[in-house]
Amino acid sequence: MSSSRNEQMLKQILTTIINSAAGLKYAIIIDDTGLTIASQSKFTFSEDDHGSVEKIGAIGGAVFTAGEEQGQILGYGEINLQITEYKKGLIFSIKLDDGVLVLATDLNVQVGFIRALLKKWAPRITKILNKYLESSDQKAMKEELKELFSTDSLGF
Repeated sequence: MSSSRNEQMLKQILTTIINSAAGLKYAIIIDDTGLTIASQSKFTFSEDDHGSVEKIGAIGGAVFTAGEEQGQILGYGEINLQITEYKKGLIFSIKLDDGVLVLATDLNVQVGFIRALLKKWAPRITKILNKYLESSDQKAMKEELKELFSTDSLGF
């Protein structure tokens, strides 16, 4: 299956997710370096807003990674699901092997339903994302980014 077909399938799943519940605002798939692979929103993006989605994805990945580290230090194991509650909304994140699915919502969502959505779609998204990353230049780019930002390459 081609890389563009996998990307198209990921977008279709994100569209299904975003339209499945009131209060869902953004659905973003990022790789484990924080790069946005696919995103969907109930809003139309201008060129300026696209950068905002990229920032949401990158920050979401960093927060998820920090949560994973925290769990390991505490001996809790791997994260199943991360939920961050703000005064005006919630962010849900779930691990997808080499990526993370991030959902941004209003406060008035049914948390249990959103959790169920994430648990339902994560295995399928993971399978497609893995194929996408293997079949595209994403894997090489990801390895180059890891090398670039590894502490060993910085001479520490």
